[in-house]
Amino acid sequence: MPVAKALYIFRPTNLLALVLLGAVGVGGYHAWEMYDEARLDVQARQKLEGEVLELTEQNRQLEVKNTLLTAFVDRLTAEDRVAEVEVVAQTRDDEGVLVSTLEFTEYDREGKPLPPRTLEARGQELFVDALVIKFLDETVKQGDPLRGKSLHLFRRVYGDAQQPRHGEELSAMTDGVPDLYRVSKEPSAFERRLWGLFWTWMKDPEQAKLDGVRVPQIDVAGVRPEPNAKYKITLERDGGLNFIRVK
Repeated sequence: MPVAKALYIFRPTNLLALVLLGAVGVGGYHAWEMYDEARLDVQARQKLEGEVLELTEQNRQLEVKNTLLTAFVDRLTAEDRVAEVEVVAQTRDDEGVLVSTLEFTEYDREGKPLPPRTLEARGQELFVDALVIKFLDETVKQGDPLRGKSLHLFRRVYGDAQQPRHGEELSAMTDGVPDLYRVSKEPSAFERRLWGLFWTWMKDPEQAKLDGVRVPQIDVAGVRPEPNAKYKITLERDGGLNFIRVK
């Protein structure tokens, strides 16, 4: 570099300009760094907010599924009280056989008690039998108005010291439909068909499934009655009858 040019560069004014230019360059670099970091912070925040929204939506969907699943399980495992049996008195006949006088109260579809009936059963053990229609799990899960839970038709009450056909009759039907199990005042065609095909379904399980019926069967619930005891009979929505002491 020529001496004159070098001296020109190193003049105080020129040195000051170089210093200022360098400072501006450094400042500009730091300013760009700060801008770039701020831009990245905004993008990161937006990404994080998006992830939070996505997780929130996933959690909401899981809660909905859990609520539905809980409802399904509740429907499948629930049971309804369908009758009560109270032991009013117990005596023995001339042959020494225990005779229990019972007050039998059946409940309608809304869970309201019907007028009680006084019955007798002979023997140490008491049985109640019924026709039971168990529907496919899917219809029970969905809470179908007619097929959302098992249906039953009580037939007889009897003791172990007598033949079932000699037991007290319980069933009452109008137009081929049990009076207790009508969804509406007038029985629907489905209801008429439901009980009319009961025995056919027992012989033809495939046809039963086509009609939405999982199992048609005769169900028997029994207990050894105690003096002054009270029992409830429940029907599982996806199952059969249970005899449970309540007093």
